[in-house]
Amino acid sequence: MIAAVCAFLGKKSADKETETGKPAREATRPVSGSRIAETIRTKVVGVTYCNDDGESRQDILSRMTGDEEIQIEKTVYNGEPAAYVKWGDKVLGYLSAELSKDLANRYPNARYEAKLLEISGEEVHTFGCNIELDIIVDEQRGSAQEPAGETVVYVDRSSKKYHIKPDCSGMKNPKAIPLSQAKKKYAPCRKCCK
Repeated sequence: MIAAVCAFLGKKSADKETETGKPAREATRPVSGSRIAETIRTKVVGVTYCNDDGESRQDILSRMTGDEEIQIEKTVYNGEPAAYVKWGDKVLGYLSAELSKDLANRYPNARYEAKLLEISGEEVHTFGCNIELDIIVDEQRGSAQEPAGETVVYVDRSSKKYHIKPDCSGMKNPKAIPLSQAKKKYAPCRKCCK
């Protein structure tokens, strides 16, 4: 069924053209054993700042055509989940803090794939960037780690604490469980559950 939907969406997007007259990109097909849990359209934030090397993100965006391949790189900023939006080795901006935190809580082991939808703002000389983000989860782990609408935490056999981060405190083979279930048997970790 999923394959049929993906095939339909792939054909549908190939038949359409974008507003710019360019053919729409083909739908992302996750690798075997994984699925797209969610697709989100969002703007990239932080596009008016400069990168660590001093290069203006506005200059980078002004040189882009809209056909470039972009990547999402997960990171941590001030102790919170974050994600760079990159074109090659150049940072274009970030996912919003709220979106990064929400995705990290709901899909802690997911990987992200992104498509550039639009470089905006040419008329006003301040460029923006809109993307489509696919959240890809491993099917084998998907059912245990992403209960619908429930925050997931991690536990292991040797601890009486639950953790937000699966690698906190050197856990071995952490198991993902819903937060509501964890609160009945475990206490929150002082390191990662602040």
